[in-house]
Amino acid sequence: MSPRKNPVTTAAIDIVSRIERVELDLSPAERRVAEVVRQDFEAATRSTIADLAAKAGVSQPTVTRFCRSVGCASFNEFKIGLATTLTVAAVYLRSDRVFSDDVGQLAQTIMMRAATTVRETLDQLDTAAVGDAIAAFAKARRIDIYGQGGGSAAMMEDAKLRLFRLGIPVSGYTDSHQMRMSAATLQPGDAVFAISNSGHSRAVVEAVEIAVSFGATTVVMTRPDAPLTKAATIVIPVAVAEDENILLPTPSRYAHMAVIDTIAAGVAVKLGSRGREALRRVRYTVASIGIAIQTPSTDPTPLASTIKPHE
Repeated sequence: MSPRKNPVTTAAIDIVSRIERVELDLSPAERRVAEVVRQDFEAATRSTIADLAAKAGVSQPTVTRFCRSVGCASFNEFKIGLATTLTVAAVYLRSDRVFSDDVGQLAQTIMMRAATTVRETLDQLDTAAVGDAIAAFAKARRIDIYGQGGGSAAMMEDAKLRLFRLGIPVSGYTDSHQMRMSAATLQPGDAVFAISNSGHSRAVVEAVEIAVSFGATTVVMTRPDAPLTKAATIVIPVAVAEDENILLPTPSRYAHMAVIDTIAAGVAVKLGSRGREALRRVRYTVASIGIAIQTPSTDPTPLASTIKPHE
C-alpha cells in the first residue's frame, strides 16, 4: 500500500503550518521574519510591512519574498491568511500568558512549535492508513517494533509502552541483528511496526523486508517516498520540517508521538473489553505499588519482638 498524496487546496492556506514546512528553504533573512511572526502571530496580522521589516532587521523586499515563500502573493494576502488561520485554530496557536523572562520565552517557543507540529501532522494524516494499522495491531498475535537512531529508538520504546499494556505480546528492537532475528521468527498473524524519521535506515528496511517474506503484516511510519515505504504493507506518511537549531527538540518527535497515541487509542477501542480489562489490571497493579497490605491479627505482640537472634 503506497502513501496517499495530500490534495492541494487554494481555498485557504494554513499559514502557520506552511511557515514550518518551508522554513529550511528560506534564506537566513527570511527566517528572521518567520521567527518574528512566530513570536506573536496576532501582532503580525496588525503590523505594516515596515513594522515587520524593522522588527526582523531586514528590508521590506525581504518581507515580501518571505510572504511569497509561504504561498502568498503579497504582504496583505499574508496577513489575511494568517488572520484566518488564527481564527480557525486559535486554541492551538495562542496563549494568553505573556512572558518577559528568558525561560518563559523559551518555553513558549518550544510548546508553540510542538502544537504547530501536531496540527500540521493532523492536516496531512492519512486516516485510512492509520485505520489499517489499528485493525492489523488489534488482531495481531504478536507485535514487534523496530526503531534505530536516537529519535526513532525513543519512539519505539514509547510505542511499546502504549501497546503492551493492552495485553498484546509486544517486543521492541533497536539492534540491527536483533531486528533481523525478530523478523525471521514472525509468521502470518504477526505484525511489525517500524518507525523511522528518515526512512533510509538499511537495517530497518531489511528487517521489514524479511518480516514480509515470512507473511507478517508490516506497518511503517516514515517520510513519503522513502525506501522504507517500498518494503511495507501499510505506510503512514509523516513529513514535517526539521529545525536546524540542534538545541531544540526535533519536530518529528511530536508528530510521531501524536500518531502513536492515536494508533494505541484506536487499538484499545478495537479490543473492547479485552483491552479495558488489561488496562484495569495494569492500573490497579501500578496504583498499589508501595501500599502495605494489612492483615487482621489478634496477637498484639509486635513482630520484631518474636524474632529470636540468628533465627
